[in-house]
Amino acid sequence: MTRLSLLVPAVLFASGCNCGSSRLTNSRDVCELTPELCDAGITLPPPEDSGVIEPVVDSGVPDAGQPCTDLGAVSGRVCAPDQMTWVNGATVSVDATDCHGQSVHLETTSAADGAFSLRDVPPGNWSVHASLGAFTQDTPVTVRTNATTAIPDNQLCVAQRTVRIAVVTGSGDKIEDLLGSLNLQYTLIGGDSSTWTTQAEPFLSNLTQMKQYDLIFIDCAAAKSSGTTIDLGASAATIESNLAAYVRQGGSVYSSDWGLLFTLAASPTAVSYATQGGAAISNPLDARVLMGYAPQTVTATVRDAALAQFLGKSSLSIAFPKQVGANSLHWGLMSATQNAQVLVSAPSVITCPNTTCSSPGSTRANVPLAVRVRMLPAGQRGGNVVYTSFHNVAQTGTDVAQVLKYLVLNL
Repeated sequence: MTRLSLLVPAVLFASGCNCGSSRLTNSRDVCELTPELCDAGITLPPPEDSGVIEPVVDSGVPDAGQPCTDLGAVSGRVCAPDQMTWVNGATVSVDATDCHGQSVHLETTSAADGAFSLRDVPPGNWSVHASLGAFTQDTPVTVRTNATTAIPDNQLCVAQRTVRIAVVTGSGDKIEDLLGSLNLQYTLIGGDSSTWTTQAEPFLSNLTQMKQYDLIFIDCAAAKSSGTTIDLGASAATIESNLAAYVRQGGSVYSSDWGLLFTLAASPTAVSYATQGGAAISNPLDARVLMGYAPQTVTATVRDAALAQFLGKSSLSIAFPKQVGANSLHWGLMSATQNAQVLVSAPSVITCPNTTCSSPGSTRANVPLAVRVRMLPAGQRGGNVVYTSFHNVAQTGTDVAQVLKYLVLNL
């Protein structure tokens, strides 16, 4: 039998050779050692075209470089931990894999009513992530081609999860009540005149303990030793140093009114205050040098666009009452904000004429009432210092509670 080997297209050569009357194949000793005995080769005609066209199988995957077209969308609304308050400015994102097997990150922000829409989402089972300040939530979704997957209301409410909150108490404010209304858990640390030295002072003197919490809220009258005096005590220098280190390392601090000593410690160069005779703000602080007069109600301007969107208005009413439990007499009147973002300001406020402040004095224009200082670069979590001249006690008929909710959620 003749053995043929394919050497080049359409041309075949015999691998054996004729030796006498026999055809030898694979005979190295005869054919290769005596090449003149071998055939010159036999040329065969090319194979006939069968006329059969091999089918091309479509894998369903676009060629690399071609965009994926069979996509879907996700919509929904982001709410606060109380599952009742819609929040704007929340970052909503999804990480998916496209038709080329490449990772895809899609991101948007929620609107005034918490609504959002993520478009061009690859079909598949993914997780939608929402974040607002330190609060987050994730919910699974199934995205289908050319369809919008709607997340049910109250399913994407940012939650406290691992966010740890401490409240240093006092006699002037009840920020813990507001936190409770938002369905947030917190640890109370006594800071009034009877518990300051045994609870708050040791806590704020220990940076390691402070860093166990992500957010620290400090009451207006924390560390009030007596009457109108705020005194951080023998550990004042350590407390001031720790507050500055705490926010630089990612913690956030909120304080109000007479709590300005804590604000100045956390962000020493951000805010200045108006005082009688230009008295320095230092520890211990006699609050009678502060110049905010009470009682008065001011019509304030919302300077921060995101806060205005959350409130649904650009002006609001803020009360500075003069009553037991919410005594705002000599409240902290800010005079300058060198390195702070002004969130709310008043076109005009009444000041105290002297340290007794028994009657209204002159007016002062363009007074900041709420400020925020970012101690870390934009995009990094934490590192916020928030101060408000007002607090949430005795604010009947005003929008202060909503303002404070926004500030809490965005710390």
